[in-house]
Amino acid sequence: MQNENQPIPTGASTHPEVLYQLGLKAFSSKYFEQATSYFNQAIQADSKQPHYWLALGLVSQAQGKLDEAAANFNLALKFLPGFPQAWNNLGSVLNLQGKIDEATVAFLEAVRLKPDYMLAYSNLGSAYQAQARMEEAESCFRKSIELQPDNIYAHFGLAHALLVQLKMEEAEKVLRRALLLDPDNIQVLNNLAYSLKEQSKNIEAASVYRHSLSLKLNDLKAFIGTHLMLPAIYFNAAELSAVRKRYTEGLKTLRDNTENFLGMESKELLSGLSWTNFYLAYQGQDDKSLQVEYAHFVADILQVATPDLMQPIKQDPAASQRRLRIGFVSSFMRDCTVGSYFKSWVTSLDRGKFEIYCYYIGHMQDQVTQEFTNAADCYKHLVGEVDYIGREVKKDQLDILIYPEVGMDPGAFVLAAMRLAPMQCAAWGHPVTTGLANIDYFFSSALMEPENAQDHYSEQLILLEGIGTCYLKPALPSPAERSDFSLPEERVLYLCPQSLYKIHPDNDRLLLEILARNKNAVLVFFQATDISITRAFMKRLESALDESGMEKIGQIKILPRMGHENYLRVNMLCDVMLDTLHWSGGNTTLDALACGLPVVTMPGKFMRGRQSYGMLKCMGLNELIAHDHKDYIAIATRLGTDRAWHQQVVQQITTSSYAIFAVETPLRQMEQFFAAALNVRPLISATDTNCN
Repeated sequence: MQNENQPIPTGASTHPEVLYQLGLKAFSSKYFEQATSYFNQAIQADSKQPHYWLALGLVSQAQGKLDEAAANFNLALKFLPGFPQAWNNLGSVLNLQGKIDEATVAFLEAVRLKPDYMLAYSNLGSAYQAQARMEEAESCFRKSIELQPDNIYAHFGLAHALLVQLKMEEAEKVLRRALLLDPDNIQVLNNLAYSLKEQSKNIEAASVYRHSLSLKLNDLKAFIGTHLMLPAIYFNAAELSAVRKRYTEGLKTLRDNTENFLGMESKELLSGLSWTNFYLAYQGQDDKSLQVEYAHFVADILQVATPDLMQPIKQDPAASQRRLRIGFVSSFMRDCTVGSYFKSWVTSLDRGKFEIYCYYIGHMQDQVTQEFTNAADCYKHLVGEVDYIGREVKKDQLDILIYPEVGMDPGAFVLAAMRLAPMQCAAWGHPVTTGLANIDYFFSSALMEPENAQDHYSEQLILLEGIGTCYLKPALPSPAERSDFSLPEERVLYLCPQSLYKIHPDNDRLLLEILARNKNAVLVFFQATDISITRAFMKRLESALDESGMEKIGQIKILPRMGHENYLRVNMLCDVMLDTLHWSGGNTTLDALACGLPVVTMPGKFMRGRQSYGMLKCMGLNELIAHDHKDYIAIATRLGTDRAWHQQVVQQITTSSYAIFAVETPLRQMEQFFAAALNVRPLISATDTNCN
């Protein structure tokens, strides 16, 4: 009997089908050259047999000869256009070549021809994911599971599609089913832990991370999750303090164990770094040292995983003789806070001086994404491993690379840790220092930063005038009635529209005191993306109400999440917006002011708690800026009870909104900075800020 690991002798037969079978056997044993020879001989004998061309294409694909593989699959289709396997494999090659649109067409044809083709449905789902067509991807993976319920890869694909759509509870269910198929699958375990963490099921998430780590002691993602996981909602200040202490100790443990991870494969290291310390900034404290420490850890890993993407890059000496190439990297080039806030940086910079590159690394697209696409000289939607994305960005030889936010998206954080352009900048889409050595500058608003602002950043701080961006005033929708949103007609509505995880426990006593001062008051909040976060927040607030002995019925209203037009209508129906301590409104405050809704704020120590302060200051509405807690309560109470003063404030907002909307001064200042940056890179400060 012939050993299957031995080469298969040639010359056994000249019959094409025998040659084909010998080729398949050689291919299964990974004797690719011999398999190629057999298939070519079979084709010479019968060149119109599509299966021979398909087999030859598979060998070419296995050898990484993608052009040859595509040509062979196309020849299979020439002789049998209705060959679903050839369409599926052609789609796979096109996908590997980065031709996602063409790949999608091929996969669609495969499932049209063979409606029960599970593999083609999974491939189509992956192609849709790469195109940020997440609902269609979800549908394909569900069909794959329907066709083959025990396929763990289809479960994993469906779970990923649900996670990026923030459907955490559904993703959890799918991942638990996947674990029944493969209980020790570390990828599934880590994704399950992530879905639990995002639902504030922190005890369960920690348990899953620890289980994953017990299966593989140096699994980077599980190790980071075990030691750095943070809750979205804190029950009180004492819990927050304990969590911060545990996080600080966990970060030290992570740093002390860096060496244990450096022997892992690059792909595994990069996957493990898919993490953000997003919730850290909502603790309301100085995070600079912790951010720098974590950034050092990431840099140490990347020096091993992607050393070519960590090397210094010299500025092109000829850059001053041409348009400067400025790149923007973000997963939020869509209708959201970051997209709305920083869109003008792409759409309104002088094209005579700057060539704009946009790299969208997100999974959801909308009309704002199209605005970025239309405005850029070069737009690329990059989905995949971060090293692939990094090399795609680097090969464009940018002069300046800007991250509108660093810290909200795992991929953006890892990319920002790399050196992909001579000058790299971050902005306040996530208003906390990155801590990253390869981010040279941090753009912020002069109005929103305190005097000692530079102390809070590892980067060189660049202060732009006004609110730092050119933000167009949103068009107001047609009015609505309170009854349209089940809001009480005769009550004073205090809107607190921030994401619930932004509402620090220090806010609770302010909110309760406002209710105590005005028995007719109602606090209006919006549900979190995940119901578990809403429940955790309400449990804390209700506990505070119990301790105060106040009535709980009818004083708190939780609205469902809604589209932007209806959200603006709610603003138009409310009486006062209560800004939050430690993390103030940004987009929410701009929307409120556009609706003529008075905003009460008290500036914090850090920029992230001073955005509303800067806007009100710019508009000359100093009477809405509190000096302390007592002052905050007094202003909020008066706005809710003194109707004449309330109307006066609304009129002031209406007449002074020109100061914050559609102001291009910050953009012109950015242009001056970029133009000068090739020679001297000074700190730009707007000491005498001009809001007009």
